[in-house]
Amino acid sequence: MDSEFEVVDERLKIFLGQLQIEFGILDRIVRRDLRLLQSAKLEEILNSCFLVIYGKRPKQKLQLLESLKRRRCDGGKYNFLERLLGVVCLLSKVVHLFVICCS
Repeated sequence: MDSEFEVVDERLKIFLGQLQIEFGILDRIVRRDLRLLQSAKLEEILNSCFLVIYGKRPKQKLQLLESLKRRRCDGGKYNFLERLLGVVCLLSKVVHLFVICCS
């Protein structure tokens, strides 16, 4: 009987070790993705989207949307639509990881 408990105890310790390793990996992945979201200036992107969504006149919405398509990021590398697509992909990934962790 004692040997069975020792086997179960040993297996639980192994599983706990594996769980801690997996948690560390997931934690690093999520932190990296959250830093990427910050660097993409998520708040600026959302504010611009809501300006277009809640614009009062259709012509104003169209002009704003066109200006956002041409606008470049601080470094001049990525335009608004590319940044928006990147943010959507990152958010999708973070939500997917969260669902996996919680299930």
